[in-house]
Amino acid sequence: MATEHSSNSSNETTDSQSSNSSTASVDPRAPRFGQSITATLLLIGVVFTQPVFVYAVAGILGFAAVSRWRLDPYHLCWKHVVIPVLGRPDEPEPAAPHRFAKLLGAVGAGVASVLLVVGFPTVGYAIAALVALLAGLAATTGFCLGCRMYRQVSFLRSRNVL
Repeated sequence: MATEHSSNSSNETTDSQSSNSSTASVDPRAPRFGQSITATLLLIGVVFTQPVFVYAVAGILGFAAVSRWRLDPYHLCWKHVVIPVLGRPDEPEPAAPHRFAKLLGAVGAGVASVLLVVGFPTVGYAIAALVALLAGLAATTGFCLGCRMYRQVSFLRSRNVL
């Protein structure tokens, strides 16, 4: 997970806008920012049984994934609102594990949304709560299960196991 970092980047380098995610890097604070928003919105949806919050997270994460991370609302907010306040990071880290984790979150929120729409609210809210729990854990402790899964898959692929 090699990184390149240009002095004019904020959240991700210009390489991150290309389809080559192996050289993309991310401000290490940015994923936690997105994870905290995801966790908060999903928890509001679960606690108040308001599916619109689950749909919103599924839409935000799904839109970012479908656009191949070019139109990521969390990134845009981070870049244009938070970076001017906090400043640029000292050292970026690889974006690929975070993108994989975000993709898993999009799938989880998407499945929860579908279940809510088709009439299985208990299961839908349970999945949304699980995604919220994992996002909250990553945001507060830095333990990102999706990132770890990405690294394990990469390790197994490097050994020709997968």
